[in-house]
Amino acid sequence: MSEQRVAPRVTVTLPGGRTVAGRLHARRQDADGQWVYEVSIDVPAAAVRPVDGEDYGQVRTERAGGRWVLQALPQDTPDQDALVLHRADCRAAQGRLTPASDSEAAIFVQQGWATACDVCEPTP
Repeated sequence: MSEQRVAPRVTVTLPGGRTVAGRLHARRQDADGQWVYEVSIDVPAAAVRPVDGEDYGQVRTERAGGRWVLQALPQDTPDQDALVLHRADCRAAQGRLTPASDSEAAIFVQQGWATACDVCEPTP
């Protein structure tokens, strides 16, 4: 398993002078000797808009509460329970989601109260 390295912390000054915490991922020096840094900052989702035509399916997604989420469906059907268990980073998890602990996720599946997602195939 490869070691995932955490980028070092930096302070980023935004236009207008406001400073925010960020992470430094890369840097390069151009032909004129000026440095350009590739950084990431956390911003509220409301401040970000997707670009038409871009695929966001591979973007790492994290949710508070652990490794599992339960998705509430509108209703039970003969082929589908009203709850679906997903890995927290599953691209198919959408709508109303409730974080679940390892033991809760296992119990919901074992008792038949939720079905496992066929995309991420969770195994609590």
